[in-house]
Amino acid sequence: MNNHNQNISILKGLVGTKYGDLSRLIKMDSHNVVAGFDKLLAENDIDSHEYLLIGIGFSDFTINGIGENSKVCCVALLLETEKYGNSYEDIKAQLLLNPKVDVIKKSFLMKYSELSKYIKRIDTVTLTELGKYIKEINIIKEN
Repeated sequence: MNNHNQNISILKGLVGTKYGDLSRLIKMDSHNVVAGFDKLLAENDIDSHEYLLIGIGFSDFTINGIGENSKVCCVALLLETEKYGNSYEDIKAQLLLNPKVDVIKKSFLMKYSELSKYIKRIDTVTLTELGKYIKEINIIKEN
């Protein structure tokens, strides 16, 4: 199993909609994870010397459907560099020693039209309520 899949459980409490009709998995590619998201954080007054980005999320809770106000809410999950270290190796060592960490959650709005500056590809698949009763699937491709 991919280690990233193990981390899905730690994110469950951060994601939700009013009814949660469909849920499960999303994956995306960025143009440049470090430089691209550092620029996004800087544009929203989050200092990359003070915080290290460990996760990012997007949500839209408008009543009449997504895109109604042309903006998406971005959520940045951050580690304090003062507490966990400044380099990737320092922070990794701290995380290996301390599996439970304090994560700072900061939110800000951005225009939907700006998303392509940071996200190259996105792929999402959701399941209906019946999906929770399925333990294994065999995909039969039809075109």
